[in-house]
Amino acid sequence: MYMNTIDVALTPRTNVQPYPIQINETTMDILSLVFEFKVATAWQITRFLKQRDRVKYFYLKLHRMWQAGLLESFKVYTGVRAGMPVYYMLSKQGLNILKEEGTHDPTRLKNYPQAKTLLSWGLFKHEAQVVELASMEIKNKSQNLSIAFKGEMNSVARDLRSDKNIEVLTPDYTAFYSALGVQECIYSEFERTIKSKGAMLRKIERYTQFLNLEQREHSTIRLIFQTPNMEESFWLNILMGGATFLQKIRVVSTNLSLLETYEQFLEPIYASEKTIKLVRQGRMTIDMSQRVKLFSFL
Repeated sequence: MYMNTIDVALTPRTNVQPYPIQINETTMDILSLVFEFKVATAWQITRFLKQRDRVKYFYLKLHRMWQAGLLESFKVYTGVRAGMPVYYMLSKQGLNILKEEGTHDPTRLKNYPQAKTLLSWGLFKHEAQVVELASMEIKNKSQNLSIAFKGEMNSVARDLRSDKNIEVLTPDYTAFYSALGVQECIYSEFERTIKSKGAMLRKIERYTQFLNLEQREHSTIRLIFQTPNMEESFWLNILMGGATFLQKIRVVSTNLSLLETYEQFLEPIYASEKTIKLVRQGRMTIDMSQRVKLFSFL
């Protein structure tokens, strides 16, 4: 995927007749979804809203919402002739409708990124990969497994300290798996770039400090790494350092090479401190040959 702020711009509404859009439940669902994940394509939105038999309707609905000024759109060159997917983001008018509805935190609505910020290469690439991962995962929803999501904008947890509203948890998205009368919360962090050992420790320790014992009992931190090497380096640093948080909250990891299809989210692709072994072969290395499912009930 190739993109920079010079080559990509919002689609102009030159000679476009405003469409008198009906603000119905579907309209609000789309606005909320795009708000949660900041950007999304039409096919990702249809995955979340489970309307596979109405794909053409959703494409038309999104275009009319753009015509009405509720959404902004832009195209991204993917490196192949086959496609320049259209991404949607909220416009000021779309944000105002969510504000008037009153179900979203005004502070979070205020923090929705402006187009200039969202079209920067680093942020867009991260957000585009996050929404693709989540939209793939939702396809595993079934009669026996309920899956729900909060995107990044509604996953951020804040704490009031010294009269300051401080971000303490910042997952890229939160998934909720419900089956057999139990709900599990999965705080999902997509690690696209290499972070220092200290930064990773602080990120995870914030969960153990903010969540109480009862909340941690059914919570999992899921780290999705860009590459296998990044995943291996994380565990080597953590296990060599003897991180105490591993006794306080469940942490699992995987990487993009193991998530090429949506079915793989439910397969044994995850590593944890219980499956990993430290191996000395001249130098200390990691044996990650054993992997498990996200939950035993899957």
